[in-house]
Amino acid sequence: MISLNANYIKNYFRIAFLNIKSNLSGNIFASSIMSFSFFIMLFFLLCYINIYNYMNIFRQNNVMIVFLKSGANQDGIVKYIKNIKGVKSAAYYDSGSSMKFLEKRIKHIKSALNNIDPSYLPVFIKVKFDRNVTDKIFLSNIYLKLKLLDGVRLVYYNKMLENKIGQFMFFTKVIGLILFMFLFILAIFISYSAIKLVILRKQYEIEILKLLGATNGYIRTPMLIEGQIETILSFLVAVTLLFGIYKIFMYYRFDSFLEYFHIKIIFLDFNQIIIIFIIAVISGLTGTYLSSRRFF
Repeated sequence: MISLNANYIKNYFRIAFLNIKSNLSGNIFASSIMSFSFFIMLFFLLCYINIYNYMNIFRQNNVMIVFLKSGANQDGIVKYIKNIKGVKSAAYYDSGSSMKFLEKRIKHIKSALNNIDPSYLPVFIKVKFDRNVTDKIFLSNIYLKLKLLDGVRLVYYNKMLENKIGQFMFFTKVIGLILFMFLFILAIFISYSAIKLVILRKQYEIEILKLLGATNGYIRTPMLIEGQIETILSFLVAVTLLFGIYKIFMYYRFDSFLEYFHIKIIFLDFNQIIIIFIIAVISGLTGTYLSSRRFF
């Protein structure tokens, strides 16, 4: 019984590969379009993961930058800030230190600072808070107090942007869901069209098989296998292409300008790739089933 089932499976795969071979150009075209749709899925997920990762880092980074006016009593302001509960450190940067600060942050494009006079750079105090200081009201009160200090020109506080960041992340999730649904439907349609073409080309052989007593399941199963083979190959091409572009991007240091913002580009992990692979398999299987069901 086991050997008989194995022979059936082997025969199904043989028929599926023969179907692919007999319509090679059409299958390559369909697979190319499927690869493109899967590539867009993976690319969007890669962008979303990196944006989400940066936004999380941004949220966890409790930092205030206090810009001082010319002639401000920096020692008194630094002393006042250090006495505030929850402050981890308060570092003062004069014009020269500001230049060194910038050079450290953008060391890969440091040549952009060659013609800048350090005296034009702002004087500021970088304030870091303890990790356990996360209360928004407490930090907002400190922000307001620092703004009112004599000699303070401006206070930059990243948490003031948190609501806008939350709105942006929600908007990104909605757009991502819509795009994923669109690409999922597109993948189903492509699979549907590809197998439909195969069935139309082999309609004469299918009628002969029916006259010989072949069941619908016996005829449809190789088509399902064919659709899954094309889906898997298309997905592998998409992943390989995206990974190749990512490696080229990193090799030629195109991400250097992002280091100023402390952004590190990361690739998709195994679990994320598996999720897209499952979506791809489901879309391919659904499209193949719907196209073959119409004719049987």
